Amino acid sequence: MITARSLLQNAILLLTRNPKKTVTVVAPALVLMLGVGILTALLAPDVLAANANTSDFSFLADGPVPLLLVAGFVLSYALMAILWHRHTLADRPARRPMSAMLVMGYLWRVLALALIQLVASLAIIMPLLIVTETGDGAARPPALVSILITTFTTQIILLWFSLRLSLILPAAALGKPMPLAHSWRHTDTIARPLWGVAAALALVNTGFTAITTFIQPTAPSYAVAVELPIHIIEGLLIFSVLTTLYSILVQKDGSSAA
Repeated sequence: MITARSLLQNAILLLTRNPKKTVTVVAPALVLMLGVGILTALLAPDVLAANANTSDFSFLADGPVPLLLVAGFVLSYALMAILWHRHTLADRPARRPMSAMLVMGYLWRVLALALIQLVASLAIIMPLLIVTETGDGAARPPALVSILITTFTTQIILLWFSLRLSLILPAAALGKPMPLAHSWRHTDTIARPLWGVAAALALVNTGFTAITTFIQPTAPSYAVAVELPIHIIEGLLIFSVLTTLYSILVQKDGSSAA
């Protein structure tokens, strides 16, 4: 029986069974990510400030350099995912060789999922904003507990929705494109356990957010040193969850190499 606990245990085991191998596999992406982080701290520290305050995108008006650095970070993150999927998933002889076209195919699927998440988040958040309006039209500031509960609940819903659709990513990493509808259909049988997985991932995200908020790294180099490892850990955990789901639901053998 597939449970949220078994899915998470398998995902974590993939990462921790051989930590040295894990680092070796994703090393090219880590080097690129570190390089982009250092360049960002030196050339466009405003990008790091925007990372702490996602409502501030004023750095986009500073010319092409910040935009190129953001693109470099997205590319390094996607490369880490592709390398990990291709390493951990079975049937290596059947997969397509890694190429620029394969990476671009992965990237546009990531952007498509991000757009879907954005639309879904607006659909969830807008009604909540309307509810906070008082009868005289003035906004009533919500209590801290309400904000935390609402944020956590929103994260769970968005993560569950993403997990239902994200099988297209490991499929793309293997060079076996999958329509969104197929991903939704493959995950239909484990829709309920995925709520538990989404809750666990939301808890991890909330915990890391609390850590960075408490530390409040201000110097650009300090921000890179604190936030980059967090992004890497969060990313690898999600990638391993997707690997586990793809192996069980698509390959249907539950086997993955680590």
